[in-house]
Formats: sequence, structure tokens, C-alpha cells
Amino acid sequence: PTTTEATLDSTATSENSSSSDSGSESSTTAPMPCVSDEECTNAGAPFCGTTGECGTCDGTADPDGACAGVDAMLPLCVGDTCVACTEANAVACSGKTPVCDDATNTCVPCTEHAQCGEAACNFYTGACLPGDAVVHVGGPKQDFANLTDAVASFAAAGAEGTIIVHAGMPEYSEPVVVGGGRVIAFLAADDVVQPPRWIYGAGGAPQLTVNTGSTVLIDGLRMSSNPDDLGLRVDGGSAWVDRSRIVQNNAGGILAQNGAELTVRNCFVGGSNNNVTALQVNGGVATIGYTTVIGGLGGAAVGLSCSVGSTVTVTNSIVLVESANPAVSCDDATFDHSASEEVLPGTANTNVGPFVDMSPWFVGVGTGDFSLSATGETTFADVARWNTGDPRTDIHGDARPDIDGSPDYAGAYVPAG
Repeated sequence: PTTTEATLDSTATSENSSSSDSGSESSTTAPMPCVSDEECTNAGAPFCGTTGECGTCDGTADPDGACAGVDAMLPLCVGDTCVACTEANAVACSGKTPVCDDATNTCVPCTEHAQCGEAACNFYTGACLPGDAVVHVGGPKQDFANLTDAVASFAAAGAEGTIIVHAGMPEYSEPVVVGGGRVIAFLAADDVVQPPRWIYGAGGAPQLTVNTGSTVLIDGLRMSSNPDDLGLRVDGGSAWVDRSRIVQNNAGGILAQNGAELTVRNCFVGGSNNNVTALQVNGGVATIGYTTVIGGLGGAAVGLSCSVGSTVTVTNSIVLVESANPAVSCDDATFDHSASEEVLPGTANTNVGPFVDMSPWFVGVGTGDFSLSATGETTFADVARWNTGDPRTDIHGDARPDIDGSPDYAGAYVPAG
């Protein structure tokens, strides 16, 4: 071809290309006209809006209804996006994800009892216990006068229920067994000044036994003064214990055995009892965080013990014994940012030296009060490290740092103010 022809061909090609590009740009950026959602095939603009053009949910006459009509699991319009929930509207959140994370507008597991209304959160599953299965023991809303009858009200195998425990007069004295695959929560009522006290003066059994396949959730109770047995035995079942005092029981505080699963957070466990173990794990799994464990006097006294094959993880805790024995008898335990009177295996633990004189560090070991004294505040300050997922408050409800990696007090107690 001649130079002129080549130039004309090149110009035509360029114009065609420009025209094609322009058409492509127009087809992808210009709103599509519509009379119904079915005509809106672009995933970025799936709704027919009030202007007769395809767009996002916020352009429709009923933004939430538009989202719900497409996906019942994303029933709300936030901005221009269909989402599962908001903090104000979590109706789509249920089952094992009953709570809305407002930052991501997604349904997530519960992590606090308060997220479930009056019912408890089953921390093992992330689901709230049934809101229509809540009973009160004692107090102005009393459904039952004692814990035994309250537990018996959830009689069916696999039943789930929450028991709100008000202050007793002066205390609850009874042994309770949870079995049959039931899930039972014992929560201290919000109106109590001191933890409801659960004893068993007659002895011969723990205050609470949890059998295989069953689960208990405990928050804010004091289980003490058993003359010849434990406060809590987890025999193949699961127990999650928060902000409680399992102290001054003459056979020790807690025993988890036979494949039991135990979680203890922000608790006092043990006390000045002779020749017993404060917290014992025999063939089970135990997770212990921000807890103060103190064994008593005598040649057989131990703070924490476990059998071979047990799995024990201890973080941000204090483990001591009043006697000259080792505070820990548990080769399979791992420790992180915890304190004891000996060198602990694990990460960044603190050896605070012999626990010879118990009075300077705690308010009252002999009465089951392991709150720190002024000397104890100095000894156990900055031993722990708070991380996301740790409790936001201590055993008394006083705030912890709530910032990843922040130094904190080991054990269950943080000085107020």
C-alpha cells in the first residue's frame, strides 16, 4: 500500500479502537436501566433502585427488605452493602453465633454472659443458653429456695438452663450433681454484694459434681467450708469457672479427672487446709488463667498437681503453697507470665521466693481472701501480660488493661483505682 493508504488504515484502526474502548467504558460505568431486580445482572449493582437504574441496596425504597429478599442471612443494608447484623439489630444471629460484631457486621460466638440477656453464655460452644430457661434461687424473683430444686427443674437428659443465685440466708448447704448430658449455669445475681456462699456442712460429697457428658458454667460464687470433701469435682464432664472462690474445703478446691475439661479464670482456689491439693488434674485438660492457687500446710500439701497424660496450661496466675513442699507437682504443665515460689517451665515466669510468711502478700489466706495486700501488689505487679481474649475485669469486677501486651497483676486480683 502507499504511504497515504497506510496512514488512512492506521487512522481508521485507531478510531475503531478508540470507539471500542469508549463503548466498553460506557457499558461498565453507565447505570443500567431497569424495572425489576431480575434485570440487574451486575454483581456490583444488583438492585433496581427508585430511579429506575441498577444500583446498590441503599438506592431502593426498602433497603433492608431488598437485602433480605436476596439472602436471609444478610438481611440489613448498611451503607451500600448487605450485611448480617448491626449492634442494634442482631435478629439474624443465632445458634453458635448469637452476637453481632458491629465492627464487621458479622455474627460471632458469645464471649460474655451479659451478651445473652439473663441467660448464660456457653463458652464451650459460643451459644447462649435458652432465654426461656432461666430460674432464680432466693432473692425477690425466687423460683426455688435451694439449688437442688433449681437443678431438678431441668430434669430432661440434655436439658439446658441458667440458675441465677441470689444471696442465701445465710448460705446454701447442699450437694448437687449435674449429669445426663445437661448444661447448667450457676450465675451470681447482679444485686449481690458478697458472693453467694455454697457450702455442704454435712460433708461426704463435694458441693458440686459434674459427670461425663455434662457441662456447668459458674460465675461469682463462693464454694467453701466443706468439712471432708472438695468444693468442685469434674468427673469426665466440663466446667468453666469465672470470678469464684473455691476455698477452705478440707479435701481441696477442685479435682478434674477421667477426661474432664476445666477452665478457671479470675478465681481464688485453695486455702489453709492441711495435706490437700488446692487444684488437681488427673487425666484431664485444664486451662487456668488469672487465678490465684494456694495450697495449705502439711507434708502432702500442694498448690497445683496433675497426673501423667494430663494437659495443663497456666497463664497470668499465682501458684503457691504454705508448706515447704513444691507448689507445683505437674511435669506436663506449661506456664506463661505466672508467679510461684519456684522456677516454672514456660515463658516469662517469675520466681517470687519462698512463701514462708503468708500474711504480707494477701489480705487473708486463712479466710479464703486472696486479694493482694500492699506488699503483694508490689510483688505481683507487671508479672502478667494481658492479651485479647483475656478477662477484661478481675474477680471483683475491677478493670484490667484491655490493651494487647500490657503489663498486669498476676492472679485473680487487681488493686482498685
